[in-house]
Amino acid sequence: MKFAASLLTLGLLCSTLVEAGKFHPRTKRSVDDEPLRGGYIVEFTNTNTVVKASRYRSFVSTLGAKGHSVAVRQKYETEVFSGISITVQTENALHDIINDPNVANVWPIFNYKRPEVIKVETRNNKPDLYFAHNLTEVNKVHSVLGYYGKGIKVGVIDSGIDYTHPALGGAFGPGHKVAYGYDLVGDAFDGVHASTLHPDDDPLDKCGKGSEGHGTHVSGIIAGNDTAKGFLGVAPQATLGMWRVFGCKGSTPNDIIIKALEMAYKAGMDVINLSLGGGSAWEEDPGSIFADKLVGLGRSLVIAQGNDGAGGILAASAPGTGRRVIAAASFDNLALVMNSLTVSTLPGEVIGYLTDGDPPALADVPLVAVSNTTAVEDDGCNAITKDIKGKIALIKRGTCAFLTKVTNAQNAGAVGVIIYTKDGQAPIAVSTDATIKIPVVCIANADGVKISITLSKGPKITFGKDVVLGSIPTAGTVSDFSSWGPTNELQLKPNLGGIGGNVYSTLPGYLGGYGTYSGTSMASPYIAGSIALLLEARGQKHDPETVTEIFQNYAKPALIYGTNFTDNPIHQGAGLIQVLDAIKGTAHVSPAELSFNDTAHHVRTKTITITNRGKKQTIFHFDHLPSAAGAGYDVAKSGFTPVEPGSYDPAAAKVKFSEKFVTLKPGKSVKVQVSVFPPKANLTDHLIYGGYLVVKPLDADQKPIHVPYIGMVGNMHDLPLFDKDYPVIQNTDGSLVKPKTKVTYTLAGTDYPKVVLRLLTGTAHVKLDIINPRSKTVLGSLPFNPTYGSPVNFLARNTIDSIQGLSQNYTWAWTGYVTPKGRIAPVPVPNGVYYISVSALKVFGDAKKPKDWVKWLSPPLVIKRS
Repeated sequence: MKFAASLLTLGLLCSTLVEAGKFHPRTKRSVDDEPLRGGYIVEFTNTNTVVKASRYRSFVSTLGAKGHSVAVRQKYETEVFSGISITVQTENALHDIINDPNVANVWPIFNYKRPEVIKVETRNNKPDLYFAHNLTEVNKVHSVLGYYGKGIKVGVIDSGIDYTHPALGGAFGPGHKVAYGYDLVGDAFDGVHASTLHPDDDPLDKCGKGSEGHGTHVSGIIAGNDTAKGFLGVAPQATLGMWRVFGCKGSTPNDIIIKALEMAYKAGMDVINLSLGGGSAWEEDPGSIFADKLVGLGRSLVIAQGNDGAGGILAASAPGTGRRVIAAASFDNLALVMNSLTVSTLPGEVIGYLTDGDPPALADVPLVAVSNTTAVEDDGCNAITKDIKGKIALIKRGTCAFLTKVTNAQNAGAVGVIIYTKDGQAPIAVSTDATIKIPVVCIANADGVKISITLSKGPKITFGKDVVLGSIPTAGTVSDFSSWGPTNELQLKPNLGGIGGNVYSTLPGYLGGYGTYSGTSMASPYIAGSIALLLEARGQKHDPETVTEIFQNYAKPALIYGTNFTDNPIHQGAGLIQVLDAIKGTAHVSPAELSFNDTAHHVRTKTITITNRGKKQTIFHFDHLPSAAGAGYDVAKSGFTPVEPGSYDPAAAKVKFSEKFVTLKPGKSVKVQVSVFPPKANLTDHLIYGGYLVVKPLDADQKPIHVPYIGMVGNMHDLPLFDKDYPVIQNTDGSLVKPKTKVTYTLAGTDYPKVVLRLLTGTAHVKLDIINPRSKTVLGSLPFNPTYGSPVNFLARNTIDSIQGLSQNYTWAWTGYVTPKGRIAPVPVPNGVYYISVSALKVFGDAKKPKDWVKWLSPPLVIKRS
């Protein structure tokens, strides 16, 4: 798609018009994700290895000859991507870069936030990854087939690793478990300032308490092996590489992540894992593009889908949006090892709990429930009037923040708090802050209800030193934090599921050696380790796209917890990975996922190819497993503001196969046509229907194959882009300007207007123009301000609440400058009256057609400098 895009410059408040196919600006998505001032990734047109070295020198020297100061950050040299990342100091430099005939693309450097996980503290050293292995058949691959990932190299792009851990080999370098790697940043790197970069050849994580040991936890899931404690990762004999891209705190820029990917590729990694990302829902992200290209070079890439499940649909995370990479959904583990407590009124019973700190040193302390019923929804959300002084408060999870509940209990004199979950939720480690001085623990809903029944008997609580095994009610279903897809162009994301909810793995020595985390950060390495097992079993040089299809074919679709409906592929991908079935399976279906797009672009019939790779003739029968539809909107209640979290509708498509069954001899293939008839639903609701095509071998020894498919009833193009009452002009004091209200700005200090935009739907491009009200002509574009973002391409939709990868709105400031058409530098506008025009391109829109743009005109803005 080609269109004129506003030029993102260097914080000099300037812009011009360039070809969008060449320059790819990017918005900030959070405080951590602001573009690096003057920082750009530049892709050259020629990837010929002979000319690469001279290309860098020539590019930099040419800019220098024109008087530009250039600082080189990274160089990229692969068969599919030749380029450089740099910082420059002027808008003229960027103009010359974009107009260099040897430059194919330019992207701004922006930061990815540090991966977030849900921490679970049990203060025990009993491994429970075993339970995850039961759900995924990894235990059988180990015990029956004898595969442990031997000879396979798995690269990890993360926060470093404590390779001194006994489960991770004890040392670093050739001959050790962690044999490859590099520290691209150093401990002090803050994600922004180059002066804090101190790279070296040792990826050791020695950050100390206050850090989370993310990379060590991820690495243990893939290949940990601690025989003394009985801990086995998914592929314990695999060799690891660690490319450290995060300092001890803070974020990291995308040019460093891309460099780490390149280094892992050149080091010969068979599989590369990235447990990081940010909201995008577009595959045009530069990291997504590069990751996709590495798959084309023969590497399997697994990337976390994101932990924005609370944000609803269309929240796929980049770089997991890359077309051929595996975006990993998280499924909940089977069981969890927890600390224990006893209740005097429940003799002989031991209840498991989780805490974010040390086990409470409390014994025989009276317990009082804050509410008289377990049906309450806002338990503890208001000032507590019950007498809980010197007692432990029992409070139900829900409605308000944990901190609010605990603060209210502490203010009322409680000496501790037990929070019990809602029905179906597993306990979590409740985080508070430094204002909380009393212990807080969390128990399961069933245990909270059980205690509540005995309240009349005056229960007393004692916290023990032992640990207890607690089942997780949602085991084998999609974790509630796992982000929903698909991409804005209705490509399926996530692609596959791994165990990510309550996963026990290695931690650095400074964090006690082991711990339980939750996140798609854990699901991703689980899949990466599973790929290592399959590569050992089937041959190291297996094509990565085929590997992905094999795992998708034999994945296990899950039900929505507490229902009989199959979960939608935009939430679980192909389903939970089943490693034994994938290794032993002799049938193959390609493609392994299908999108039938929206109503406007619907192609009713597609073709799948079934191949018999077994040694005997097999008959295949066809069936259909419909899923619940993804209900991303409640139009009657909230219009086109996406529902947060996502919801479901029972509407289902009908499927017709061109054959009822086929018979295939060994090594033979057949093409079968599949026609999908969308459910008869209201187009306005934009339901995302889906399900699984089932290819069943009539051989009792072979498992059925499931092929996920999705489609939309309704047109993406029809979805509104701007939220109600947005865009809006905001004054720097936070007040909003009413429509048609004329406001005067002196531009002195902070007396200038801001444009605030909330997107209900992602857009490929936003333009902001300054309008002369007399002639009603465009004077030029709004210059870029590094504090507030810029006109950009490929924006994600906004969410009601800011979450890990998505923001509540986008903001641009206008300080009285305009960049005229065809000009480089901005110029101040004379005192007078002006309008700001905001235009956004609809999904699947043609930038050359005015009808495909949504436009808004501001109230009259009076510029009156003193």
